[in-house]
Amino acid sequence: MINLEQILNVYKSSNFAIIAVSIIVIIFIIIVAIKLKKHDPTKPPKGILLLAEMVVTFTNNLCQDALGSRWKKFAPYVMFEGLFLLVANLSGLLGLMPPTANICVTLTLGIVTGFIIHIAGIKYSGIKEYLKSYLSPNPIMLPINIFSELVTPISMGLRLFGNIFSGTVVITMLYFVLDKIVILSIPFGNIITPFITPVFHAVFDVFLGLIQVYVFMLLTVIFISQKIPEE
Repeated sequence: MINLEQILNVYKSSNFAIIAVSIIVIIFIIIVAIKLKKHDPTKPPKGILLLAEMVVTFTNNLCQDALGSRWKKFAPYVMFEGLFLLVANLSGLLGLMPPTANICVTLTLGIVTGFIIHIAGIKYSGIKEYLKSYLSPNPIMLPINIFSELVTPISMGLRLFGNIFSGTVVITMLYFVLDKIVILSIPFGNIITPFITPVFHAVFDVFLGLIQVYVFMLLTVIFISQKIPEE
């Protein structure tokens, strides 16, 4: 049986992971800023600057395709969101509990994104047109439209949490089984462990983690584009 102390330990480790991920992202941004200030613009970027350029280019292209000329207003948030999720989802490789395996973190991220989506709608459509959208296509749809808008950020957070948490559970179960195999001295127990664990980490931490980063960024851009009028 799982007792209260075990649950508290899980959340304590998750809180530590959140702080660690935030520090890593901030340090990355500071290092890039320092190197960018010293970089000669006539020379091609290398190392961490090249990585930063790839991240910025990917984010800009993603925002431009959906938001048109207004992409610059939202690209910084989408990029920071992607960096945080990238480090958070891959933190399981360092033995940490991914912050995104904590439902409080993913729901908070979803709610913040929801606020940005609606602020964008008010800014570019005007408060009158924004409120009228809740009466479309018929005033009788008002309760359904309100419920739909409230559910959107929650569903984004739950989707992210479900995928990352399920991967964490699978990895934990794998190590539990392998530990029992070694304790029971089953033949080849110590031999197969180094070959099995990298495969599971590659699938559940790296592959699925990267997919969830892209999906969350894509959903953010799509929902924003749906709230602002076409150019």
